[in-house]
Amino acid sequence: MSSTLRLCLQSFPIKRISSMRWSSTTTSAGSPRRLTTHYTIHPRDKDERWKGTNMNSIAKTAIQLKQLSKSKKREVRVCVIEKASTIGAHILSGACIETRALDELIHDWKIKGAPLNNPIVKDQFYFLTENSAMSIPIPKGLPMYNHGNHIVSLGKLVTWLGQQAESVGVELYPATAASEILFHDDGSIKGLGTNDVGIAKDGSPKCSFARGMELHAKCTIFAEGCHGHLTKQLCKRFNLRKDSTPQTYGIGLKEIWEVDKRKHQPGLVVHTAGWPL
Repeated sequence: MSSTLRLCLQSFPIKRISSMRWSSTTTSAGSPRRLTTHYTIHPRDKDERWKGTNMNSIAKTAIQLKQLSKSKKREVRVCVIEKASTIGAHILSGACIETRALDELIHDWKIKGAPLNNPIVKDQFYFLTENSAMSIPIPKGLPMYNHGNHIVSLGKLVTWLGQQAESVGVELYPATAASEILFHDDGSIKGLGTNDVGIAKDGSPKCSFARGMELHAKCTIFAEGCHGHLTKQLCKRFNLRKDSTPQTYGIGLKEIWEVDKRKHQPGLVVHTAGWPL
């Protein structure tokens, strides 16, 4: 164990770490400086510094699931809340995709300029050892058989999908993080609340303080990915994990290779297994 690590453990005993969330210190001016300032831990109605602050929402928006029913001519609203600064900014992966779902969603995606510009023309699969590579054929029908699919940047694809959604009337709110779930008196989901802004590090309101929005909806869809913080609250409240197998995870590694242009083959996908894993 390094001397630095020993010092940290001696300065912050393990038995105290679990309670640090609720602890506080005092500044030279005598005002409390809390390590955790979230209003669920330190209610603002009991904090003298928040007296007189306008706590009304900037806007209370009714979000309704947008189902374009031309036969009924119903007008509905759909709102997408995205914590990234722009739609697609947090999507980093490259991928091989087949276009069947996209064909059904936006049948003229080619005309509308979808960023699918690199069709896959060849698959290769190798089993690697430390000093050699053995080629393995990929029969048609296996998941690694990608002929007819496309190599894409998911970030660019999601950005384009956001533009298409906005063009049909979907309301997009980038740089907006959902911070809490709102409930009706009967326990059903009412919508979402977004983050308050303009709060100092010690938990007091700054002159730039602005209340988050309440977004009310008949239907709220949680698409947070793998165990988002709001989804975990729902699982606990409604016992959604009952009789379910434990959540499992896999570690993925992403690499960017700079390939000699003379060796680069557009549309080539190479799969490997074996060494060094």
